[in-house]
Amino acid sequence: MSTGRQALQSALDENGGAIPFDTFMGIALHHPQDGYYTRNVRTIGSRGDFTTVPQLTPALGEAIGQWLRAQANRCGWKRFNVIECGPGSGSLASAVMKSFGWLGKRKVDLHLVETSEPLRAEQRKFVRGTWHSAIEEALALCEGGALIYHNEFFDAFPCRVFRKENDGWTELHLKAIEGKLQEIFLAPARPLPASTVFARDWNDGQRVEVFEPVREWMRGMTASWQSGAMLVIDYGGTTEEIYHRRPAGTLRAYRGQQRLTGDEVYEMPGRQDITADVNFDDLAMWGREFGWKVGQIKPLGELAAAAPGAEAFRCVSFAKL
Repeated sequence: MSTGRQALQSALDENGGAIPFDTFMGIALHHPQDGYYTRNVRTIGSRGDFTTVPQLTPALGEAIGQWLRAQANRCGWKRFNVIECGPGSGSLASAVMKSFGWLGKRKVDLHLVETSEPLRAEQRKFVRGTWHSAIEEALALCEGGALIYHNEFFDAFPCRVFRKENDGWTELHLKAIEGKLQEIFLAPARPLPASTVFARDWNDGQRVEVFEPVREWMRGMTASWQSGAMLVIDYGGTTEEIYHRRPAGTLRAYRGQQRLTGDEVYEMPGRQDITADVNFDDLAMWGREFGWKVGQIKPLGELAAAAPGAEAFRCVSFAKL
């Protein structure tokens, strides 16, 4: 049995045979030896499980570079630190740095936050920079002042999944039945997370996802981040946008360029990507909670009109003054 499956079985045993979905997602994606993002490198691009916008065009990198220059000017910085979180293949960082030109690159110190050693090796083929295991580590080296960006980063965090019932909310758990993981919905053992979804009036049976660890990630960097701006780009939208005519929610997996839903999401932990739409209303609410200046939630096309598939993505900026 792989160490990842051992960790999954241990989690099931420790919790009476049923685990919350976010526990499963955390093991499946981020287990140190067998997690999808820690062991699979050849998963991005036409031969992998999914293709991201930076693999298709340099337009997004050029648009982010323009945004970074505008923010540096606003801060009055002649030389500045740039941090990318979750750089993936490194193609986006490469396009961003190329957008500065030869002279411009000399004014930028690039930092990359990446926990996967195989992915770091892949990224080093494209860019030069300083690698870190956590955003707080990068910000410490930047003395708190940095411009931060990330693309399809938050959707790799584990999420909690809830279903509206006539008497309240239940939470998705997974239980091993005849050797297969199957869904069961139980009363939440933990408090409901801070989210805009719980303020809406839903029909019974509506499923929603909340990226509670994203809020904790944002909270964790607040003390280290003293000045600058952050640009968030991800697949998703507002609460209204992502759940319009989607009573089953947005949870899904990808394997071999195929979109998987239902029980297929649980079939091959560590061998396929698992994700859900990012709720930008939640991001904005959390940013305000931590005292950040929150920009307008916009379609990605307003930032990078030439980026393919831009209509499915949203972006929002935060500033720490």
